[in-house]
Amino acid sequence: MTGRSILVAVEDELSAAVMRRLVASVNRDFAIDRIINTRGNGPLRAGIQKFRSASHVLPHVVLTDLDRTVCAPDLLRKWGATNLPPQLLVRVAVREVEAWLLADRSGIAEFLAIAAIKVPTNPERELDPKQTLINLARRSRKRRLMQELVPEAGSSNKIGPFYNARLTQFVSHQWNVTHARANAPSLDRTLVRLSTFLPIGHK
Repeated sequence: MTGRSILVAVEDELSAAVMRRLVASVNRDFAIDRIINTRGNGPLRAGIQKFRSASHVLPHVVLTDLDRTVCAPDLLRKWGATNLPPQLLVRVAVREVEAWLLADRSGIAEFLAIAAIKVPTNPERELDPKQTLINLARRSRKRRLMQELVPEAGSSNKIGPFYNARLTQFVSHQWNVTHARANAPSLDRTLVRLSTFLPIGHK
């Protein structure tokens, strides 16, 4: 492995795929040593102090969703993620990482086989971007894709059986980060912060 090693911590599989793309897209020599998927917002929040300590050994980048919290600074205060060491970067997707996928309007429209005009122009203003994406998938001209992303009628599941797998494929191979950052301010800020994280010469 070459480059400056970092650890990435996320709350789900889709966020892990997004972070891989973002780290690869900034003009830095970062190499992801490993990814911690806590499989939930709660465990990620509970681990923040551990991440703070461990970042002195291996720099950490943490990504979480804003969800229903009013704003990112409020979430960071609630998490105790203020006055962070320079080796720890915590970023917040408004309101969910799905908003960043929707922000590539033409890309997600092609993936879902729907008209781009149906994709919201301001995805970070959606109260539930995940549900917005699923509702768009219901309109897909690809029946199999719709069945993979949308939960069955009457099911208690919030997502379809291959939701994470298919969207991870989209992020890895089709998602245009440059297009997306223009429509998602929190994504743009995350990319800016990643590009200046651990400046050259930092130990």
